[in-house]
Amino acid sequence: MRRRRLLWLGMAGALAFLVGCNPPTPEESRSPDEAGTSRAPAAAPVRVPKTVGKKVYAHVMPWFETPASSGNGAWGIHWTMANQNPNVVDGSGRRQIASHYYPLIGPYASGDKDVIEYQLLLMKYAGVDGVLVDWPGTVNAWDYAKNRQNADALIARTAAVGLDFALVYEDHNIKLAFDAGFISNKLAAAQNDINALKNQYFPQGNHIKVNNAPLLLVFGPQTFQSPAEWSNLFAPLSPKPTFLTLWYESPEAGGNASGEYAWIYSDFTAGLNHFYNNHPVPLKLGVAYPGFHTFYSAGGWGGPTWSLPHNGLSSFGQTLDLAKNSGSVNHIQLATWNDYGEGTMLEPTREFGYGFLTTLQQKLGVPYSQRELELINTLYQQRKQYAGNAAKQAELDQAFSYLVSLQVTQAANILNGGGSTPTSIPLTNPGFESGMTGWATWSPNGTAAAFSETYNGAQAGAYHLTHWRTAPFEAWTYQAVSGLAPGNYKVRAWVRKGGDFEFARLQVQTCGGCPPVFTLLGTYGGWTQVETPSISVTGGFLEVGFHSRAPAANGASFIHMDSVELLRQ
Repeated sequence: MRRRRLLWLGMAGALAFLVGCNPPTPEESRSPDEAGTSRAPAAAPVRVPKTVGKKVYAHVMPWFETPASSGNGAWGIHWTMANQNPNVVDGSGRRQIASHYYPLIGPYASGDKDVIEYQLLLMKYAGVDGVLVDWPGTVNAWDYAKNRQNADALIARTAAVGLDFALVYEDHNIKLAFDAGFISNKLAAAQNDINALKNQYFPQGNHIKVNNAPLLLVFGPQTFQSPAEWSNLFAPLSPKPTFLTLWYESPEAGGNASGEYAWIYSDFTAGLNHFYNNHPVPLKLGVAYPGFHTFYSAGGWGGPTWSLPHNGLSSFGQTLDLAKNSGSVNHIQLATWNDYGEGTMLEPTREFGYGFLTTLQQKLGVPYSQRELELINTLYQQRKQYAGNAAKQAELDQAFSYLVSLQVTQAANILNGGGSTPTSIPLTNPGFESGMTGWATWSPNGTAAAFSETYNGAQAGAYHLTHWRTAPFEAWTYQAVSGLAPGNYKVRAWVRKGGDFEFARLQVQTCGGCPPVFTLLGTYGGWTQVETPSISVTGGFLEVGFHSRAPAANGASFIHMDSVELLRQ
């Protein structure tokens, strides 16, 4: 079944529909190895400390399948839509998927236990308190059963990591299944869903509770749109859930609704400000999202045609700040963790690196950085590298146990071969104390937007690199390094940044025309250390440096960079 996000609500309750269905997929059960339930128990998890007290939850889509997980040997439709073929792979190793963006670990199966471990650990170290899982209900139509299995596999691991969970109910699935002839009684199907909530999900010890009742969100409602229907459905529940509808839709649930949650819409911050400041509902769940750039048209599906630019990490920072600073919001939903079809994913990608998660760390006051996120990626890579090696998997189980209990050094000792210190590779003039010696700058129009200066102080020494110009500019300041031994490398630097950029990144690439590995730079009032993800070097050569583009004439847009390091891991 194609994506079921049929409702797009703004400040005025505007509505648009994504219609149509794909043929049913055979519903074969997943192998025990994919179920995510066989992994050894971990040490007692420890909550990540934060300076921001508001609860932050990641909205997760459990609907991705690979040929190994789908049950029919095909890629799932959320990777293919109507016309993409992930078996087509380009020269950079990128599969042809139905998205403008690409997961850092490649397209995956949502029920894969290694993927679940990776995702939940990333959330934990980014300051996320729990997951809001998109839940298809109990109807067995199209890919609903697979989605439910994947959701259950994810939920089964949340407690071990130290995260909470709740469900976002897709009640519209019942109408779709009814219209297609899979079910004959919509109310009976919904009652089965409510019984599952009552018996399977709400009793779990780490189910999110708000006002002493289990939290339940609905994406709509879209099938049951009268208070009497929801009163009927909730009759078996005691206590009744803290029930949140999409913004401006609570009248359809009447007194059964405890409040509403904000979502993504084309009016961007205007709509969010109106909801937070001018819309009187008892309980509001805020939202933070990175932008909105769907693949629907390119993928042969219908759907929303509007978009919201990501502006690097800026749109995410704006929406997060609005929710974080709103006095009417005590809970924030990250929308979304991994909706690639709509371009709202926050998990690491080739395009954005770890940028959204490091932004989250900084804005929530989490005492961790990209280093821990990369360590989690290393755990994932070794899970796959040593699949079938029971002794090695036991070691990795111990690393997982250390990570959930915040014993990072012990985990690194296992994952990094005894915790060896990365080797520093000498760079020429890494602190820009000798002007631009050793560094070259490319610009499409030859503008002088990169220079060494002392303005506002350096991170170390007297000088730093600056990208700045009163007119629009693009600059790629880089240093070529040759004679490198084969291995994994990353670049680290100190950065201070303000203003508006189309993009600004610290990056590394193995040839001039090769795809870069990079970290998008956020806004930093003080000197902040950032790192690129690791890159594998086999040809002995790297280009390292800073690439930025400021499309508007704005003298307030600047980047200061200093103390660059090249490290072999």
